[in-house]
Order: sequence, then structure tokens, then C-alpha cells
Amino acid sequence: MDKKIDKKTEAALLRALENAKAFSQQLEENREKRLWKEVDVPCSLYDAINGLTKAEMDIIRKNYDFKNLSALKKTDLAAELARLIPSKFKKIIYTLDQSRYDFIKTIIKNSGVISDVGISVSNAQAFMGLSIIFTGLYEDQKIIFMPYELINIFSQIDGSELENIVQRNTEWIRLTHGMLYYYGVMDVWLAKEKIKELTGQEADIMEFMNVMSFACDFYGQVRNTPYGYQDDRVFDAKKIVEEHRKRPGVDYYPFTKKQLLKAGDPDYVDKTPEMNSLINFLLKHYRLTDQETNKIALQITNMINADSKPTLIIQYLQSWMEFPSFEFVQQLTAKIMELYNNTRQWELKGHTPNELFQEERKFLKPLPPESFKMVRPNSNVIDISTHTKVGRNDPCTCGSGKKYKKCCGK
Repeated sequence: MDKKIDKKTEAALLRALENAKAFSQQLEENREKRLWKEVDVPCSLYDAINGLTKAEMDIIRKNYDFKNLSALKKTDLAAELARLIPSKFKKIIYTLDQSRYDFIKTIIKNSGVISDVGISVSNAQAFMGLSIIFTGLYEDQKIIFMPYELINIFSQIDGSELENIVQRNTEWIRLTHGMLYYYGVMDVWLAKEKIKELTGQEADIMEFMNVMSFACDFYGQVRNTPYGYQDDRVFDAKKIVEEHRKRPGVDYYPFTKKQLLKAGDPDYVDKTPEMNSLINFLLKHYRLTDQETNKIALQITNMINADSKPTLIIQYLQSWMEFPSFEFVQQLTAKIMELYNNTRQWELKGHTPNELFQEERKFLKPLPPESFKMVRPNSNVIDISTHTKVGRNDPCTCGSGKKYKKCCGK
């Protein structure tokens, strides 16, 4: 009877998984269909917006913070958005970084239309959420296009001033991504102040937030949450913030600008000497590709930051590979412990456990010059300097001049 129940349960779980997979696939197909609808180009801003769903228009309305439009019908909302967006579009252009700026320039150089260049659904939706570019099907070909009104606005403001702002934004975004790679969660104002320290230039808080808002939607590396900016790998931001508050005397680890720009790369993995030692140890026993070792390194770093114990890390590795011997497990455990203690952790504000331990040692009180003598009166005491037994009537080893039984032997 139990076996039948188990089989039924197993079959139900498999069906549920298949249904969930099918539902997810259907959602993705629906998103694709919405992206690639028939369009005519060149296209006006009104026609581009009117081809969207009411829900997609509402996203644009909220992103631009337009008030008193939510009750409008679809056609009326499209007309109002097309009327209002041009006056706010310059502000949106000023939030671009280098890669998005270059992408828009490519579209404009091609008269506002390019063939599908493999843009992801999320990236396309981020652009469309601010009505910068739109997607569609033209003559059975997937295209990306920009309404001619917005091309004119972009062309009018493009120049050295915009290029300097784009360069600044690129640095802001990359540095913020780098800080969140190591710190996990960070207050928005504090992140802005750190950017100021690193660049040596004042950063307006509203400009910084606008730049990061678009970057969060487009890149997905960092999210804006009630706790501040949060690395996308963070599972429990509240716990990290609480751990930060427990250490008011510990400042965020002072990474250099170069280190943070490097860590801001989406594919970055911090290959510390301890991490390389672990990887080299594994390579002596297994054939692993660079892709596999990078995946292992990234996953272990994430597990350590999620406060996973070394035993869980060993279990994770065991799911990848078969351990040859008990001696191997012992050596692996030692490698993981060394890595754990030398990995920069979110909860420690980017410090490693070893670094904080060394810092705390500075504040430990030194031991007294004389050793403590915790002995019983009748015990056999050995004088360390002479390695001989001390009798009850012998002079006390503490140097008081009294007999041992009248002094430390009491």
C-alpha cells in the first residue's frame, strides 16, 4: 500500500513539474509573440505606443511618473503618452551608459531600423518600458526600431556633453555593481557617497538614482529594494543589513576603484589564492573545463555568502564528482575551510573572516608577565625552569621567599 502511495505521489509530482515547465514555456512564447508583432516603419511615437497592450503602456506611464492618466482608455492613453514623452526624453537619454548609447547610435545610423541582433526579451522590455526602442515584424523579418520624433531629439542633444555624461554613468553603474558584488546590500545614499570618494566628483543623488533605476531594469545585476541596492544573488537582504548594523565599528572594506570596476563585470569571479588552490586540487583528480571550474568557483562563493556551512559545500561538490577516498575528503575539507576563512563576505562588509579576526586581535589584552598557577595543594608540581619536582617545604616557585606549602601550595 505504501509503495502505491509513493508511486502516486511521485507521478503527481512529475505531472506538476511538467505542467509548470509547460506553463513557463507558454509564458515565454507569449512574451515573444508580443515582442514580434507586425509593424510599419518608419514609425511615429504614437503608432509605436498604440501597438502595445494597455499593461505595457501603464509601465511606460509609471516609469515616466505621469499623473492622472491611469483611467484613460488605451487609444487616449497612447495619444497622451506620445504627447508627453518628448518633453521628458532628454532626461532619459542622460541615464544611458556606453553600451546602450552605442546601441541607440547604431539604430539611428541605420535610419532608425535594424534587424534583430539577438536582443534578449528582458533588455527589449527595459528599452520599451521607457519607449526608447520598439520591436516588431516587418516583411517577415524581426526588427528593432526607434520612432522618428525620438531620433530627432537624440540627434539634437548628441555631442561631447552627452558623451561625458554617458562615460560618467558607465563608471557609476560599474562601480555600484562592483560594490554590491562584495557588500551584498548597500544603502542608496551610502553607495552614492562611496561613488563620490572613488571618482573624486560630486554625484547628485537624484541623477544617480535615475541612472541606477534604468540600469537595474536593463542589466538585472542589482535590484532596488526597501533595504537599498541589492546584488541579484542575495537571498536574504534583511539578514545582511542586520549583520552590518551589528558591526558599527567595522567600515566597508576599502576596495580600490580598479578592483570594483573589475568586480562590476557580470561574469566576474573573485579567484583568490585560496580559490585557485582549491581549483588546482580538483584539477589533479578530475578533468574539468574552464567553464566548469568557473561555475564551481562562482557557486561556492555564492554558497559562502549565503552562510552555507562547509559541509554543504562538500555535498555540492559531491553532486558533481565522486570522491575517491577518505584521505581526499580530508584534504578537500582543509582546502574549503581555508577558502571559507579567506572569502570576502557580504555579512562582513566585504572583509574576510581572517581579516576581521586579525583586526580583533589588536584589541585583545596581553597575558600577564607571570603564568597563572592553578594547582591543588597535594598535586605534583613541576618547576618549568628546572624541570624538577617542587616539595611542600621547598621555596615557592613564584619567588615570594615563602615555602611552597605556605604560598601557592595552600
